Amino acid sequence: MKATTIIASAGILVLGAVGVAAQQQDHMSMAPDTRRPLDFPDHMRRHLLMNMRSHFEALGDIVSALGAGDGPKAGQIAKERLGLESPAAAACQKPGAKADSESSHMSHMAAMMGEFMPEQMRAMGFAMHEAASDFAVEAAKMPPGGDPKPALIALAKVTQNCAACHAAYRLK
Repeated sequence: MKATTIIASAGILVLGAVGVAAQQQDHMSMAPDTRRPLDFPDHMRRHLLMNMRSHFEALGDIVSALGAGDGPKAGQIAKERLGLESPAAAACQKPGAKADSESSHMSHMAAMMGEFMPEQMRAMGFAMHEAASDFAVEAAKMPPGGDPKPALIALAKVTQNCAACHAAYRLK
C-alpha cells in the first residue's frame, strides 16, 4: 500500500510541474507572453537548455527512487545533480563566489552564464538548488518503506522554484 502511495504521490508531483508548463503554454496562446526574454549567446543558450533538461531528468530519477521506497538514493541524486554542491549550481552563485566544479571549463562556463543571468533569475536558480539540498537531507532520513510525505513536501519546493523561474523568463 505504501509503495502505491509513494508512486502516486511522486507521479502527481511531476505531473503537476508539467501541468504548470502546459498551463503556461495554453495561457500564452490566449494572451501575450509577458515573461522576460533572455538573449544569451547561442553556445550559452544551448548550455542552459542542456542544464534544464538535466535537471528534469534528475527529478525523474528522484521520483523513481522515491517510488522504489529508497529515500537515501533520491537524496543522493538530488545532492549530486541538483543541490548547491552540484556543478549545475555554479552559475547561480553570486558573482565572485567560488564555483565548485570538477573542471575549469565548467567554472568558466558557469562564470559566463552568471554574467548573462539577471540577478532575479540567479536568485531563483539558487533557491532551486538550495531547495534540492534541503530535499536531499530530508530524503536521506526516510527509512526503507517509510513515509515519503516529508520528502515529497521538500521536493515540491524544488519544482515550485523551477516553475517560478519558467513563469518569469524565456529564452529568445
